Amino acid sequence: MAEAAFSEDGKYYSSIGQDGRLRIWDTETNVLKQEYTPDLHLKAPPSCLQWITVAVSKSPSKKDNRKSSVSEQEAQCIAVGTTSGKILIYSVAQAKVQTVLEEHIGRSQDQKITALDWNRKDGLFSCNKSNYICEWTLGASKIASKYHVNLDSKNKAVSTISAIKLIPHTQETSAKYIITASWQLRVWRLHNGEATVLKCLGHNASKQSILAIAATSEKTWAIEGSQTERLLAFWDVTVTSDVALQMNGHDEDGTPHKRKKKKSLSSAEKEDVKTLTIPTYNFVLEDAPKMIDVAVKEEADVKLTLAAVTRSGVMHYYSHTLNGASAKPIKPNLTVHITTGEATPLPLQCCRLSPNLQVGYTHGPTLLFEKITPDLSSKTQVLIRGETKKKKVKGGTPNEINKVARPVTKIQSTWSLWEVLLGNESPGAKVEVPMERRLANLTLETAAKDKTAVNQNLTRLLIQGLQSRDTNILEMVLHDSSRAAAARTTAQLPAEFIPPLLDYLATLATKRTATCATVCVWISAILRSHAALLLATMNAHNAERLGSLLATFTNRRAHLCQLLNVSGRIQLTLAQRAEKQTAPAEEPVIDYNDTSDEEMEVDRQSGSGASWDEQDFDDDDDDEDSDDEDRPQAQRRRRNGRGSDSDSGGE
Repeated sequence: MAEAAFSEDGKYYSSIGQDGRLRIWDTETNVLKQEYTPDLHLKAPPSCLQWITVAVSKSPSKKDNRKSSVSEQEAQCIAVGTTSGKILIYSVAQAKVQTVLEEHIGRSQDQKITALDWNRKDGLFSCNKSNYICEWTLGASKIASKYHVNLDSKNKAVSTISAIKLIPHTQETSAKYIITASWQLRVWRLHNGEATVLKCLGHNASKQSILAIAATSEKTWAIEGSQTERLLAFWDVTVTSDVALQMNGHDEDGTPHKRKKKKSLSSAEKEDVKTLTIPTYNFVLEDAPKMIDVAVKEEADVKLTLAAVTRSGVMHYYSHTLNGASAKPIKPNLTVHITTGEATPLPLQCCRLSPNLQVGYTHGPTLLFEKITPDLSSKTQVLIRGETKKKKVKGGTPNEINKVARPVTKIQSTWSLWEVLLGNESPGAKVEVPMERRLANLTLETAAKDKTAVNQNLTRLLIQGLQSRDTNILEMVLHDSSRAAAARTTAQLPAEFIPPLLDYLATLATKRTATCATVCVWISAILRSHAALLLATMNAHNAERLGSLLATFTNRRAHLCQLLNVSGRIQLTLAQRAEKQTAPAEEPVIDYNDTSDEEMEVDRQSGSGASWDEQDFDDDDDDEDSDDEDRPQAQRRRRNGRGSDSDSGGE
């Protein structure tokens, strides 16, 4: 499955992005020339592409009417296969889709185009998920021939063809020969709607494979690589005259057959097919291959040149003479790295050999192309690209002639920063700033008078802390939770300091609540100021940073309700306990004293007792005696005294 490729002349480079868009770069000017978004690119995104050449009819001018009515020219186009089974023929000159090829084969979920290949002699071939290989007629926009390739594999996950390559040959036959990569590499003969297996080349355990073809006037070779192996296998796939004569109805000596050849293979041929061959060469890689290109030169000996870009972002260059098979793996003659002056690697993305070695590498959000010359005097070649920071020389700039440091002359600006802050009206005049004013501008207080200088100092301190990884400086800057200060500081922050700042904020987000609240303010300011930059440079590292922040905030928010409930219950319990401990002593509503008041009342009642009748007293005395137990002791004592006196008087 090829998702990126160079044009035939190497002038353009096209690739399919993760967002389903087709992008075309001009390799000479490093400019993104065209960007095309297919219909339903999210539901049915592109799956593979192939550069082709299409004949374009052009009506002649009036002066050429006598010569010919129609003239033909060739135009470069890109055949884009989609998951819906359609093949889009995109014209680079017209910047639009010129033709749509579609044929319903198999089930709807098996119509995905998994591989494409094209050459000038055989035309355009495609293969879908249900293992149907179609030969297309571009002029009529229809299928010329259709072949079903039966892989006879019980495992459906590895039975899908991921790459195809047409085998060029010089034999006089109408049959087409093609290589398919799935769980095995096989060579097929396509003729009259039937696909016949000719050879099994070896095992391939990856779902996605990379194929390349190298050919001379007499021989043809195939180079195969997969995502699970760090080897490139080199196979001989030459179509010999024996196969062509058998296909044309002749024996090996050229005499014609009396009977036609049967469709099914003989037992001997089946045994030959089942026997796996061994590759002629194996080329060792540092990592799994991402793109390969091969070229062959016919001199006294056949010399092979191979370039392979790995997933780790380096390129291996091989130069080998084909003088017989070798079981020992071949190591690269040269390994090419591209870095910046600060030793930041620039990963390689693509390579192309003919006529010169051309590479493409990413530098930030852009893709740059360059033609290089391999230096085979060493095993490793490091190319330094990008802007390099110049080191400052103490005491001035050294002179090239006499190596003497000369003083650096500074051009006086029209207005200086201190003149603006102090409000001087005469530009260029000498300004004397007191030390108190200088210290006031260096403070981190956001409530200071000169907010512009404070914001500039915050940005510089933040850059210094990120460069030196000083935790104290970063905490001094990020302790401010003001939204305005965070927005102004991050707006002036350069783009290269955004990733390390996000890493540090992701670490702070896992700490206490107050720190996490400050982190939210700064992340919000970063997203508002640098959202376009993050979208343009979104890669695995940035996605991992933002994903970790999102996971942290989601987790903290999920436990927020439970924590608030627990906090509320604890505060309510503590408040109730505090009220009980600090409650004042309550005063009695009624204070009753039974000593002095009762005695005074009894004395008043005893003075008026002489007028009581004796009979009434006796009756009352009988009733009261029954309730003596319920009355106060003092009343009972006085009542008994009065009774004794009355009894004595009667006597």
